[in-house]
Amino acid sequence: MTLSKWFMAAGAVLIGLSACGPLNEGSTASQLGGLVMGRVTGAETQPVPGSSVPQDQILSNPGKYIRVNIRDLNRWDTSVQAGSNANRATWVDSANISVTFENGIVVATRGLVRDLMAADVSQSWAAIRSGGGEAQRVHEFLTNMDGISTELLQCRIASQGREVVERLQIKQNTTRFEEKCGNENLQFANVYWVNDAGTIIRSLQAISPDAGYLQIDIF
Repeated sequence: MTLSKWFMAAGAVLIGLSACGPLNEGSTASQLGGLVMGRVTGAETQPVPGSSVPQDQILSNPGKYIRVNIRDLNRWDTSVQAGSNANRATWVDSANISVTFENGIVVATRGLVRDLMAADVSQSWAAIRSGGGEAQRVHEFLTNMDGISTELLQCRIASQGREVVERLQIKQNTTRFEEKCGNENLQFANVYWVNDAGTIIRSLQAISPDAGYLQIDIF
């Protein structure tokens, strides 16, 4: 499927996509082909777990673990930090799949199908911090021919109001933001749940046409 057709289809479905998260045991991986219809909420679902880290261990070590749900594979795993540089941090799971974040927004992956090789998301983060607004993104995808496809995307971030997120049986008050991005080739939407301290604690983020969407929970 072409970039245009895949992301246009994904963008249309995402309005009704459930952002429900794993979160009683732990996983990370790739692909989105069959999106599940349902409302995007902060509630929990039960994907197939990868490696498991006990709930009390996660809760007693804030900042040490994240959980990543590879929605198309219905699989999730617990990841640990492998390195950091300024406001960027790379997390790796039990299958050696890595996700790099900048302020909680994905800027690179390794080990997925057609990885996101790099991204500039600084304007998206600034818009979230400002309560919404316009932003540009630059994404570099790995192509089927092992080349790099660079896409400049125009985005709009808007607050969807307050929402309670429940993770590991603990509820948190958040503000939910939706980011719609696109150009002549791609269209997709991301969702972020930001706590009262200004930290993205849960998100649903598009990676690439073949890697699909990842749901990320940061503890």
